[in-house]
Amino acid sequence: MYKVLITDDEWLIREGLKQTIDWQALECEIVAEASNGEQSLQAVKEYKPDILLTDIRMPSMNGMQLAEEAQRVHPDIRIIFLTGFDDFTYAQQAVKLKAADYVLKPTNPDELLEVIEKVCGEIKASRENETVKQELREWVAAGYTLVLEKLLHDQLLGISDPKSVKMLTEIIDNHRLSNEGFRIALIQYEDHTYWHEKLKDELHDRLWDILMGPPVTLGGNRAALMIGADSGDHSKQLWSRIQEISGKSQLAIGLSLPHRSFDSMGQAHREAVAALHFKRPGSGQKSGVLEFGDIERWGEQPVTPDAAHFKQVEAFIQTRYAEDLSLQQLASQFHVSEAHFSRLFRKATGTTFIDYVTQVRMEKAMELLSSPDSRIYEVSLAVGYQDSRYFSQLFRKATGKTPTEFRREREFM
Repeated sequence: MYKVLITDDEWLIREGLKQTIDWQALECEIVAEASNGEQSLQAVKEYKPDILLTDIRMPSMNGMQLAEEAQRVHPDIRIIFLTGFDDFTYAQQAVKLKAADYVLKPTNPDELLEVIEKVCGEIKASRENETVKQELREWVAAGYTLVLEKLLHDQLLGISDPKSVKMLTEIIDNHRLSNEGFRIALIQYEDHTYWHEKLKDELHDRLWDILMGPPVTLGGNRAALMIGADSGDHSKQLWSRIQEISGKSQLAIGLSLPHRSFDSMGQAHREAVAALHFKRPGSGQKSGVLEFGDIERWGEQPVTPDAAHFKQVEAFIQTRYAEDLSLQQLASQFHVSEAHFSRLFRKATGTTFIDYVTQVRMEKAMELLSSPDSRIYEVSLAVGYQDSRYFSQLFRKATGKTPTEFRREREFM
Protein backbone atom coordinates (compact mmCIF):
# COMPACT_ATOMS: atom_id res chain seq x y z
CA MET A 1 0.00 0.00 0.00
CA TYR A 2 1.05 3.60 -0.62
CA LYS A 3 0.49 6.00 2.29
CA VAL A 4 -1.08 9.36 1.39
CA LEU A 5 -1.21 12.62 3.37
CA ILE A 6 -3.74 15.27 2.23
CA THR A 7 -3.08 18.89 3.18
CA ASP A 8 -5.42 21.82 2.41
CA ASP A 9 -6.77 24.65 4.55
CA GLU A 10 -10.29 24.13 3.19
CA TRP A 11 -12.22 21.24 4.76
CA LEU A 12 -14.52 20.88 1.75
CA ILE A 13 -11.56 20.38 -0.62
CA ARG A 14 -10.03 17.75 1.68
CA GLU A 15 -13.33 15.86 1.79
CA GLY A 16 -13.67 16.15 -1.98
CA LEU A 17 -10.20 14.69 -2.51
CA LYS A 18 -11.01 11.77 -0.22
CA GLN A 19 -14.34 11.03 -1.91
CA THR A 20 -13.66 11.58 -5.63
CA ILE A 21 -10.81 9.07 -5.93
CA ASP A 22 -11.07 5.31 -5.32
CA TRP A 23 -7.88 5.23 -3.28
CA GLN A 24 -8.16 1.54 -2.42
CA ALA A 25 -8.22 0.60 -6.10
CA LEU A 26 -4.92 2.48 -6.45
CA GLU A 27 -3.52 0.53 -3.47
CA CYS A 28 -3.40 3.81 -1.53
CA GLU A 29 -4.34 4.52 2.07
CA ILE A 30 -5.01 8.04 3.40
CA VAL A 31 -3.09 7.91 6.69
CA ALA A 32 -3.68 11.53 7.74
CA GLU A 33 -5.00 14.93 6.71
CA ALA A 34 -3.92 18.41 7.75
CA SER A 35 -5.32 21.93 7.45
CA ASN A 36 -1.99 23.78 7.48
CA GLY A 37 1.73 23.35 6.90
CA GLU A 38 2.72 22.86 10.54
CA GLN A 39 0.19 20.07 11.07
CA SER A 40 1.22 18.47 7.81
CA LEU A 41 4.92 18.51 8.67
CA GLN A 42 4.16 16.84 12.00
CA ALA A 43 2.18 14.16 10.14
CA VAL A 44 5.10 13.62 7.75
CA LYS A 45 7.38 12.97 10.73
CA GLU A 46 4.85 10.63 12.34
CA TYR A 47 3.49 8.63 9.40
CA LYS A 48 6.31 8.80 6.81
CA PRO A 49 3.80 9.00 3.91
CA ASP A 50 4.78 7.99 0.38
CA ILE A 51 2.72 10.79 -1.20
CA LEU A 52 1.98 14.32 0.04
CA LEU A 53 -0.96 15.92 -1.76
CA THR A 54 -0.89 19.58 -0.77
CA ASP A 55 -2.28 22.98 -1.62
CA ILE A 56 0.27 25.70 -2.31
CA ARG A 57 -1.55 28.69 -0.79
CA MET A 58 -1.93 28.12 2.96
CA PRO A 59 -1.51 30.44 5.97
CA SER A 60 1.64 30.45 8.09
CA MET A 61 3.62 27.83 6.16
CA ASN A 62 2.72 27.60 2.47
CA GLY A 63 2.98 24.47 0.33
CA MET A 64 6.42 25.34 -1.03
CA GLN A 65 7.90 25.74 2.44
CA LEU A 66 6.15 22.55 3.55
CA ALA A 67 7.62 20.65 0.61
CA GLU A 68 11.18 21.74 1.43
CA GLU A 69 10.83 20.72 5.08
CA ALA A 70 9.05 17.46 4.22
CA GLN A 71 11.80 16.44 1.79
CA ARG A 72 14.42 17.22 4.40
CA VAL A 73 12.64 15.02 6.97
CA HIS A 74 11.59 12.27 4.53
CA PRO A 75 13.72 12.42 1.33
CA ASP A 76 11.74 9.71 -0.50
CA ILE A 77 8.38 11.46 -0.22
CA ARG A 78 6.60 12.28 -3.51
CA ILE A 79 4.80 15.63 -3.56
CA ILE A 80 1.80 16.55 -5.70
CA PHE A 81 0.84 20.24 -5.59
CA LEU A 82 -2.66 21.64 -6.02
CA THR A 83 -2.38 25.05 -7.66
CA GLY A 84 -4.49 27.66 -9.48
CA PHE A 85 -3.86 29.34 -12.83
CA ASP A 86 -2.64 32.47 -11.04
CA ASP A 87 0.01 30.46 -9.16
CA PHE A 88 1.99 29.41 -12.24
CA THR A 89 5.17 30.88 -10.72
CA TYR A 90 4.73 28.49 -7.80
CA ALA A 91 4.33 25.61 -10.23
CA GLN A 92 7.68 26.49 -11.80
CA GLN A 93 9.28 26.47 -8.36
CA ALA A 94 7.67 23.08 -7.72
CA VAL A 95 9.56 21.66 -10.68
CA LYS A 96 12.82 22.96 -9.20
CA LEU A 97 11.92 21.26 -5.91
CA LYS A 98 11.64 17.98 -7.84
CA ALA A 99 7.97 17.64 -7.00
CA ALA A 100 6.32 14.58 -8.46
CA ASP A 101 3.70 16.66 -10.29
CA TYR A 102 1.08 19.40 -9.88
CA VAL A 103 -2.63 19.53 -10.62
CA LEU A 104 -4.59 22.69 -11.42
CA LYS A 105 -7.60 23.84 -9.40
CA PRO A 106 -10.49 23.32 -9.70
CA THR A 107 -9.35 19.71 -9.62
CA ASN A 108 -10.39 17.42 -12.45
CA PRO A 109 -10.85 13.90 -10.94
CA ASP A 110 -9.59 12.16 -14.10
CA GLU A 111 -6.48 14.33 -14.21
CA LEU A 112 -5.79 13.73 -10.51
CA LEU A 113 -6.34 9.99 -10.96
CA GLU A 114 -3.83 9.91 -13.82
CA VAL A 115 -1.23 11.78 -11.76
CA ILE A 116 -1.72 9.51 -8.73
CA GLU A 117 -1.38 6.38 -10.90
CA LYS A 118 1.82 7.73 -12.43
CA VAL A 119 3.33 8.57 -9.04
CA CYS A 120 2.38 5.16 -7.60
CA GLY A 121 4.04 3.50 -10.58
CA GLU A 122 7.23 5.49 -9.94
CA ILE A 123 7.21 4.52 -6.26
CA LYS A 124 6.69 0.86 -7.16
CA ALA A 125 9.59 0.92 -9.61
CA SER A 126 11.79 2.64 -7.03
CA ARG A 127 10.93 0.05 -4.39
CA GLU A 128 11.64 -2.82 -6.76
CA ASN A 129 14.94 -1.27 -7.73
CA GLU A 130 15.91 -0.84 -4.09
CA THR A 131 14.90 -4.44 -3.36
CA VAL A 132 17.08 -5.63 -6.22
CA LYS A 133 20.02 -3.57 -4.97
CA GLN A 134 19.60 -4.87 -1.41
CA GLU A 135 19.38 -8.49 -2.56
CA LEU A 136 22.37 -7.91 -4.78
CA ARG A 137 24.37 -6.49 -1.87
CA GLU A 138 23.49 -9.54 0.23
CA TRP A 139 24.28 -11.98 -2.58
CA VAL A 140 27.55 -10.27 -3.39
CA ALA A 141 28.54 -10.41 0.27
CA ALA A 142 27.84 -14.15 0.17
CA GLY A 143 29.92 -14.76 -2.95
CA TYR A 144 30.28 -12.23 -5.76
CA THR A 145 31.64 -14.53 -8.47
CA LEU A 146 29.10 -17.29 -7.84
CA VAL A 147 26.22 -14.81 -7.99
CA LEU A 148 27.39 -13.27 -11.24
CA GLU A 149 28.02 -16.67 -12.80
CA LYS A 150 24.46 -17.77 -11.90
CA LEU A 151 22.98 -14.57 -13.36
CA LEU A 152 24.95 -14.98 -16.59
CA HIS A 153 24.12 -18.69 -16.77
CA ASP A 154 20.36 -18.04 -16.61
CA GLN A 155 20.55 -15.18 -19.10
CA LEU A 156 22.51 -17.32 -21.57
CA LEU A 157 19.93 -20.11 -21.37
CA GLY A 158 16.99 -17.72 -21.62
CA ILE A 159 15.51 -18.54 -18.19
CA SER A 160 16.19 -15.19 -16.55
CA ASP A 161 13.56 -12.95 -14.94
CA PRO A 162 13.42 -9.10 -14.97
CA LYS A 163 14.94 -8.92 -11.48
CA SER A 164 18.00 -10.89 -12.63
CA VAL A 165 18.44 -8.56 -15.60
CA LYS A 166 18.39 -5.57 -13.24
CA MET A 167 21.04 -7.24 -11.10
CA LEU A 168 23.23 -7.83 -14.14
CA THR A 169 22.78 -4.18 -15.04
CA GLU A 170 24.03 -3.21 -11.59
CA ILE A 171 27.13 -5.42 -11.85
CA ILE A 172 28.30 -5.33 -15.47
CA ASP A 173 30.12 -2.25 -16.78
CA ASN A 174 27.20 -0.83 -18.76
CA HIS A 175 29.28 2.01 -20.20
CA ARG A 176 31.51 -0.58 -21.84
CA LEU A 177 28.50 -2.71 -22.81
CA SER A 178 26.70 0.15 -24.59
CA ASN A 179 29.82 1.44 -26.33
CA GLU A 180 31.71 -1.74 -27.19
CA GLY A 181 29.10 -4.48 -26.94
CA PHE A 182 29.88 -8.11 -26.18
CA ARG A 183 30.34 -11.50 -27.80
CA ILE A 184 29.81 -14.94 -26.32
CA ALA A 185 32.77 -17.27 -26.79
CA LEU A 186 31.87 -20.91 -26.17
CA ILE A 187 34.77 -23.25 -25.34
CA GLN A 188 34.33 -27.01 -25.81
CA TYR A 189 36.87 -29.56 -24.61
CA GLU A 190 36.94 -33.02 -26.16
CA ASP A 191 37.84 -34.51 -22.79
CA HIS A 192 34.76 -34.24 -20.54
CA THR A 193 36.89 -34.54 -17.41
CA TYR A 194 39.21 -31.69 -18.32
CA TRP A 195 36.96 -28.82 -17.28
CA HIS A 196 37.39 -28.03 -13.57
CA GLU A 197 37.37 -25.08 -11.15
CA LYS A 198 41.13 -24.56 -11.33
CA LEU A 199 40.96 -24.24 -15.10
CA LYS A 200 38.11 -21.75 -14.75
CA ASP A 201 40.27 -19.62 -12.44
CA GLU A 202 43.14 -19.78 -14.93
CA LEU A 203 40.88 -18.61 -17.76
CA HIS A 204 39.72 -15.70 -15.63
CA ASP A 205 43.28 -14.70 -14.73
CA ARG A 206 44.62 -15.07 -18.28
CA LEU A 207 41.74 -13.31 -20.05
CA TRP A 208 40.81 -10.71 -17.43
CA ASP A 209 41.40 -7.75 -19.79
CA ILE A 210 38.80 -8.91 -22.33
CA LEU A 211 36.26 -10.63 -20.04
CA MET A 212 33.05 -8.87 -18.98
CA GLY A 213 32.19 -11.52 -16.38
CA PRO A 214 33.43 -14.83 -14.97
CA PRO A 215 33.56 -18.01 -17.11
CA VAL A 216 30.23 -19.84 -16.92
CA THR A 217 30.08 -23.64 -16.77
CA LEU A 218 27.60 -25.14 -19.25
CA GLY A 219 27.71 -28.90 -18.95
CA GLY A 220 30.72 -31.07 -18.23
CA ASN A 221 32.93 -29.98 -21.12
CA ARG A 222 31.75 -26.48 -22.05
CA ALA A 223 32.31 -22.99 -20.73
CA ALA A 224 30.89 -19.67 -21.93
CA LEU A 225 32.85 -16.42 -21.82
CA MET A 226 31.27 -12.98 -22.13
CA ILE A 227 33.98 -10.92 -23.80
CA GLY A 228 34.16 -7.39 -25.15
CA ALA A 229 33.01 -7.25 -28.77
CA ASP A 230 36.29 -5.66 -29.85
CA SER A 231 38.02 -8.79 -28.60
CA GLY A 232 36.37 -10.66 -31.45
CA ASP A 233 38.66 -8.86 -33.87
CA HIS A 234 41.53 -10.71 -32.24
CA SER A 235 40.20 -14.27 -32.41
CA LYS A 236 43.68 -15.66 -33.04
CA GLN A 237 44.88 -13.98 -29.86
CA LEU A 238 41.91 -15.41 -27.94
CA TRP A 239 42.70 -18.86 -29.33
CA SER A 240 46.38 -18.68 -28.49
CA ARG A 241 45.75 -17.55 -24.90
CA ILE A 242 43.29 -20.38 -24.24
CA GLN A 243 45.64 -22.87 -25.89
CA GLU A 244 48.44 -21.76 -23.56
CA ILE A 245 46.20 -22.55 -20.59
CA SER A 246 44.83 -25.79 -21.99
CA GLY A 247 48.10 -27.27 -23.22
CA LYS A 248 47.61 -30.31 -25.45
CA SER A 249 43.91 -30.73 -24.68
CA GLN A 250 41.68 -30.85 -27.76
CA LEU A 251 39.29 -27.93 -27.82
CA ALA A 252 37.31 -25.64 -30.11
CA ILE A 253 35.81 -22.19 -29.66
CA GLY A 254 32.58 -20.85 -31.12
CA LEU A 255 32.21 -17.07 -31.28
CA SER A 256 28.93 -15.17 -31.63
CA LEU A 257 28.24 -11.94 -33.47
CA PRO A 258 28.56 -8.69 -31.46
CA HIS A 259 25.55 -7.74 -29.29
CA ARG A 260 24.78 -4.74 -27.08
CA SER A 261 21.87 -5.79 -24.86
CA PHE A 262 21.40 -8.42 -22.17
CA ASP A 263 18.12 -9.27 -23.88
CA SER A 264 20.07 -10.73 -26.81
CA MET A 265 22.43 -12.83 -24.69
CA GLY A 266 20.40 -15.98 -25.39
CA GLN A 267 20.67 -15.30 -29.13
CA ALA A 268 24.43 -14.76 -28.76
CA HIS A 269 24.71 -18.12 -26.98
CA ARG A 270 22.82 -19.87 -29.79
CA GLU A 271 25.11 -18.26 -32.35
CA ALA A 272 28.18 -19.48 -30.46
CA VAL A 273 26.69 -23.00 -30.30
CA ALA A 274 26.02 -22.94 -34.05
CA ALA A 275 29.52 -21.69 -34.81
CA LEU A 276 30.94 -24.49 -32.68
CA HIS A 277 28.88 -27.21 -34.34
CA PHE A 278 28.96 -26.06 -37.93
CA LYS A 279 32.46 -25.42 -39.11
CA ARG A 280 33.37 -23.83 -42.43
CA PRO A 281 32.54 -26.35 -45.17
CA GLY A 282 35.56 -28.02 -46.69
CA SER A 283 38.02 -26.53 -44.22
CA GLY A 284 38.61 -29.77 -42.32
CA GLN A 285 39.06 -27.58 -39.25
CA LYS A 286 38.64 -29.52 -36.01
CA SER A 287 39.69 -26.77 -33.64
CA GLY A 288 40.17 -23.05 -33.56
CA VAL A 289 37.87 -20.03 -33.37
CA LEU A 290 34.74 -20.54 -35.45
CA GLU A 291 32.81 -17.29 -35.91
CA PHE A 292 29.08 -17.17 -36.46
CA GLY A 293 29.61 -14.23 -38.78
CA ASP A 294 31.08 -16.70 -41.26
CA ILE A 295 27.92 -18.82 -41.08
CA GLU A 296 25.76 -15.75 -41.76
CA ARG A 297 27.82 -15.01 -44.84
CA TRP A 298 27.30 -18.57 -46.10
CA GLY A 299 23.54 -17.83 -46.03
CA GLU A 300 24.04 -15.19 -48.71
CA GLN A 301 25.03 -17.90 -51.20
CA PRO A 302 22.64 -20.37 -52.90
CA VAL A 303 22.48 -23.78 -51.21
CA THR A 304 24.04 -26.64 -53.18
CA PRO A 305 23.19 -30.35 -52.98
CA ASP A 306 26.50 -30.91 -51.18
CA ALA A 307 25.66 -32.06 -47.63
CA ALA A 308 28.71 -30.26 -46.26
CA HIS A 309 27.42 -26.94 -47.54
CA PHE A 310 23.96 -27.69 -46.14
CA LYS A 311 25.40 -27.20 -42.64
CA GLN A 312 24.57 -23.50 -43.02
CA VAL A 313 20.86 -24.40 -43.00
CA GLU A 314 21.30 -26.42 -39.82
CA ALA A 315 23.15 -23.50 -38.28
CA PHE A 316 20.24 -21.20 -39.12
CA ILE A 317 17.79 -23.56 -37.40
CA GLN A 318 20.07 -24.01 -34.38
CA THR A 319 19.99 -20.25 -33.72
CA ARG A 320 16.39 -19.47 -34.72
CA TYR A 321 14.57 -22.51 -33.30
CA ALA A 322 12.51 -20.33 -30.93
CA GLU A 323 11.00 -18.47 -33.89
CA ASP A 324 8.06 -19.58 -36.04
CA LEU A 325 10.16 -21.48 -38.60
CA SER A 326 8.64 -22.87 -41.79
CA LEU A 327 9.89 -24.80 -44.79
CA GLN A 328 8.75 -21.95 -47.04
CA GLN A 329 10.69 -19.38 -45.01
CA LEU A 330 13.96 -21.30 -45.14
CA ALA A 331 13.60 -22.17 -48.82
CA SER A 332 13.25 -18.46 -49.52
CA GLN A 333 16.13 -17.62 -47.17
CA PHE A 334 18.44 -19.97 -49.05
CA HIS A 335 17.16 -19.19 -52.55
CA VAL A 336 15.62 -22.52 -53.60
CA SER A 337 12.08 -23.85 -54.23
CA GLU A 338 10.21 -25.55 -51.38
CA ALA A 339 10.16 -28.94 -53.09
CA HIS A 340 13.89 -28.80 -53.89
CA PHE A 341 14.68 -27.56 -50.40
CA SER A 342 12.69 -30.41 -48.84
CA ARG A 343 14.56 -33.02 -50.90
CA LEU A 344 17.91 -31.41 -50.08
CA PHE A 345 17.08 -31.29 -46.39
CA ARG A 346 16.17 -34.97 -46.14
CA LYS A 347 19.26 -35.95 -48.16
CA ALA A 348 21.58 -33.85 -45.97
CA THR A 349 20.12 -34.64 -42.56
CA GLY A 350 18.36 -37.98 -43.00
CA THR A 351 15.10 -36.61 -41.60
CA THR A 352 12.27 -34.21 -42.44
CA PHE A 353 12.38 -30.50 -41.77
CA ILE A 354 9.62 -30.67 -39.10
CA ASP A 355 11.23 -33.61 -37.30
CA TYR A 356 14.61 -31.90 -37.30
CA VAL A 357 13.24 -28.63 -35.86
CA THR A 358 11.34 -30.59 -33.20
CA GLN A 359 14.48 -32.52 -32.29
CA VAL A 360 16.49 -29.30 -31.89
CA ARG A 361 13.76 -27.80 -29.74
CA MET A 362 13.51 -30.89 -27.52
CA GLU A 363 17.27 -30.98 -26.99
CA LYS A 364 17.19 -27.33 -25.95
CA ALA A 365 14.19 -28.02 -23.70
CA MET A 366 16.08 -30.80 -21.91
CA GLU A 367 18.95 -28.40 -21.32
CA LEU A 368 16.61 -25.73 -19.90
CA LEU A 369 14.67 -28.22 -17.74
CA SER A 370 17.94 -29.22 -16.08
CA SER A 371 17.76 -25.90 -14.24
CA PRO A 372 15.49 -26.14 -11.15
CA ASP A 373 14.53 -22.45 -11.55
CA SER A 374 12.91 -22.79 -14.97
CA ARG A 375 9.15 -23.26 -15.26
CA ILE A 376 7.63 -25.57 -17.83
CA TYR A 377 5.57 -22.88 -19.55
CA GLU A 378 8.68 -20.66 -19.72
CA VAL A 379 10.67 -23.50 -21.32
CA SER A 380 7.81 -24.07 -23.76
CA LEU A 381 7.91 -20.43 -24.88
CA ALA A 382 11.72 -20.40 -24.97
CA VAL A 383 11.83 -23.25 -27.49
CA GLY A 384 9.09 -21.90 -29.73
CA TYR A 385 5.79 -23.33 -28.45
CA GLN A 386 3.01 -21.01 -27.29
CA ASP A 387 0.88 -23.95 -26.09
CA SER A 388 2.60 -25.64 -23.13
CA ARG A 389 0.29 -28.68 -23.32
CA TYR A 390 1.28 -29.31 -26.93
CA PHE A 391 4.93 -28.86 -25.93
CA SER A 392 4.51 -31.46 -23.15
CA GLN A 393 3.01 -33.93 -25.64
CA LEU A 394 5.94 -33.49 -28.03
CA PHE A 395 8.44 -33.73 -25.18
CA ARG A 396 6.94 -37.00 -23.95
CA LYS A 397 6.93 -38.40 -27.47
CA ALA A 398 10.62 -37.48 -27.88
CA THR A 399 11.91 -38.58 -24.47
CA GLY A 400 9.32 -41.01 -23.09
CA LYS A 401 8.84 -38.72 -20.10
CA THR A 402 6.77 -35.66 -19.28
CA PRO A 403 8.73 -32.45 -18.58
CA THR A 404 7.89 -32.85 -14.87
CA GLU A 405 9.14 -36.46 -14.79
CA PHE A 406 12.31 -35.47 -16.66
CA ARG A 407 13.09 -32.68 -14.20
CA ARG A 408 12.35 -34.88 -11.18
CA GLU A 409 14.84 -37.47 -12.42
CA ARG A 410 17.49 -34.78 -12.96
CA GLU A 411 17.01 -33.48 -9.43
CA PHE A 412 17.96 -36.88 -8.01
CA MET A 413 20.93 -37.50 -10.31
